[in-house]
Parts: sequence; C-alpha cells; structure tokens
Amino acid sequence: MGSSNRDIDAKFMKNMPIKNIINYIKFVSLSIVLTISYSAVAEIGGDFSLIDYNNNKYTLSSSSKAKIIFFGFLNCPDICPTALSEVSRLMKNLENLAENIDPIFITVDPKRDKPELLKQYLSFFDKRIIGLTGSQEQIENITNQYHVYYSYQKKDEVDNYTVNHTANMYFLDKNNNVEKIFIPGTPFEELFKYVNKYLIKM
Repeated sequence: MGSSNRDIDAKFMKNMPIKNIINYIKFVSLSIVLTISYSAVAEIGGDFSLIDYNNNKYTLSSSSKAKIIFFGFLNCPDICPTALSEVSRLMKNLENLAENIDPIFITVDPKRDKPELLKQYLSFFDKRIIGLTGSQEQIENITNQYHVYYSYQKKDEVDNYTVNHTANMYFLDKNNNVEKIFIPGTPFEELFKYVNKYLIKM
C-alpha cells in the first residue's frame, strides 16, 4: 500500500467513532481470514490417475460427477469403518441423487490393500464406493495434493502395522474442485444437508 493510501486510511479512522473503528478492524480481519481460507482450499486437490478395485485405470477428470473422497486403509480398526458407514448412509439417504456422486476410497497402504481386497471390503459397506490404489509414489503424490498426512507405525517390524492418517472427507464439485472439507466428527446431518443441497442444484 502506498503512503498516500495510508494517509487516507489514517485520516478516515481518526474521525471515526471508537465503536465504528472496532467494527472496521473486525471486518478487515475477517476479510483477510476468508481470503486466506479460500486460497488454502483452492490449493488443495487436483487431477490424478490410479488403479481401481477392478484393476482398471481410474482418472479423476474422466467423470463429471460430484465426488466425496476419503483416505484410509483396510486394516484401520475404527476411523475408516466409521467414515465408510457414513458414506454408505449418505448414499442411501440421497436416493436418486446418489447417481450424481462418486464416493471414492483411496488407500494409504498400497502394499497390503490390493484391488481385490479393496473390492471385497468396500462392497460390505456399499458397492458404489470406488476403491483406488497405486504405487507408493502415486499415493505420496496424491496425498500431497490433498494435504493428507499419513505415517506407518512399526512397518518394518511387524506385519499387522497400523497407519496414522488424516481422516477428512473431501467433497468435490462436478469440475473436480474441492468444494468442502468435512473434518472428523462432523454431524451426519450437516454432511447430508450440504451434499444434498449441492446435488439438487446440479
């Protein structure tokens, strides 16, 4: 900002009542936060290609449907089954609108989660959930794109190792842009209401 603009702002605020100055500061601060938040979300996501549970290549941009993406692993004891149950419930509650959304599960444990295992496991929750896997390098690249953290616990020591990972759900619009991120613990009603409203407008 130039010195002339700073002088104008100083004169403007000098003649402003204290209450209005406080409100003005709050407004400017909120604008900055919203701008930063929007930029952060805009930087998350992007196209990718992986192998689906039928051993076919899956490219995100090949589908013009909305999507809800979750990252996890099949040996997950609680977080993943809970999330998949919510996705299954979401698909059922959406009824006919469910035809306009692809639910996607991306493993962060490609060493163990082979396509046939993904298909068998995910079909228990909902056969419409698309399971994706790939090389370790591919998974690393995609988790970086979506800002997903994961780490293996004692992977070199035991076969039944666990994986700590981000448990967000990423809702993508029909252009494959991240529209909304649902954090763990989001009430199902909030998730359903948001997705349902978006799909009605599509």
